[in-house]
Amino acid sequence: KRFRTIWGSQEDLLSPCECIGTLGSLHQTCLEHWLAASNTSFCELCRFQFVVERKPQPFIKWLQNPNPKRERRTLLSDVLCFIFITPLASISGWLCLRGALDHLMAKPHNQLEAAGLIGLTIALLAIYVFWTAVSLRYHICLYQEWKKTHHQVKLLSACQGSRAMQNPLLSSRAAKQFAETVV
Repeated sequence: KRFRTIWGSQEDLLSPCECIGTLGSLHQTCLEHWLAASNTSFCELCRFQFVVERKPQPFIKWLQNPNPKRERRTLLSDVLCFIFITPLASISGWLCLRGALDHLMAKPHNQLEAAGLIGLTIALLAIYVFWTAVSLRYHICLYQEWKKTHHQVKLLSACQGSRAMQNPLLSSRAAKQFAETVV
């Protein structure tokens, strides 16, 4: 009646759906793990609908998830670029504006150079904002897609959802067949 699961703990076997035989007996933890991995809430064999509670995985799990290695590498490189480019863009913009102001204050007014420096500052800022927005949007979309398929699943009322009658290892169909053979 008790078997060691792959996670090292011991759990009773349940018969939570209409399946019979060895397919109908499983651990609650294994069922919850399978429902989370398959992103379903029903048995694929008998179509029994389980009563489950789904909670989205926390953001930190997305960052630790080993599956999308390329996406994690892209996120890491974008964060490093953001850390490096933000002060660089800020200082460059400030220097360009400071240079434009100096050209406007000079006795022979160099309006053309000042306008060029202001234009350069605007272009630099626009490129920085555009790159930041595109990068953020990309990673937010990746996170939202991941969030749709990665949930913590908790089977609610395992005994109530079970169709087992007297023996918790037998489903209702198996129990009916058992009762018919005894009579």
